[in-house]
Amino acid sequence: MSPPAVLVIGASGAIGSTLIDELVPDHQTGLLRLVAATRRQEAARPLRERGIEVRHLDLDDAETGGLDAIQSIFEGIDKVFILTGYDVRMLAQSKAAVDAANGAGVSHVVHLGVSAAEDTTVAHFIWHQLVEAYIERSGLGFTHVRPSGFMQNLRLSLGAPGVLTHFVGDGRPNWVDIGDIAAVAATVLRDPKPHHGRAYDLAAEAASITEIADLLGEVTGRPWRYEPAEPRIFYEQMVAAGYDPIYMSCVRNTFERTINGSLVDPADVYDTIETVIGRQATSLRQFLERHRDTFVR
Repeated sequence: MSPPAVLVIGASGAIGSTLIDELVPDHQTGLLRLVAATRRQEAARPLRERGIEVRHLDLDDAETGGLDAIQSIFEGIDKVFILTGYDVRMLAQSKAAVDAANGAGVSHVVHLGVSAAEDTTVAHFIWHQLVEAYIERSGLGFTHVRPSGFMQNLRLSLGAPGVLTHFVGDGRPNWVDIGDIAAVAATVLRDPKPHHGRAYDLAAEAASITEIADLLGEVTGRPWRYEPAEPRIFYEQMVAAGYDPIYMSCVRNTFERTINGSLVDPADVYDTIETVIGRQATSLRQFLERHRDTFVR
């Protein structure tokens, strides 16, 4: 009897590649057959060198060529991890992925969304909730994985030596390590039954950038400080770099609302990581210690 096939969409991205790493041992021991989907041809070779089947997938092809343009990618697949692009196209991309999965007889999908209040008014949070609602009405087995802010993004806050620059003022956002997100998704993909119909908000710790700078000082033995910046600067930089202006205006809005205190989407820290994977979530201190060399330049 063949092992179940797991398709990871976005396999070359930060979360997708970490999920691949989590599932490779199961692939090597025959517990599952791992299939990586990526639209970047240059990402295929290192995956194949690890003995992983790679399928080229560009979900935008469904818009121009119909569902048949991507349907074959989902054939023979039992379980799918869905991670789409961070722009408004995620709505069409996710629907196409769900419809193709349904047409191929996939039994379970794990969707990567965002941790947000049920009545959120933040536009890109709403997009994720609309995708979740479509998945729930599709008839597929499903699990929603909803992370808060990625600890890995703190590396983008590096300014001058000893300086963290961010756009949330004195707010205390929630944080989660990408490795823990991947571990939760991998646990569900290995055995979806206990997780069917569940939604897992992932938030290990809340902390301000000032608190994180203090932690960095303890970890590195060097002084660190936080220099807040205006959210409009973030928006201008990201748009200039080619990112979707609509999506980046949504992110700017979350920064502005974090500063003024109107964003509580949600405010809680959860024990879901420990519950699902059976170990404590990675703390900010552990993350900073693990990546100390990134911050000491």
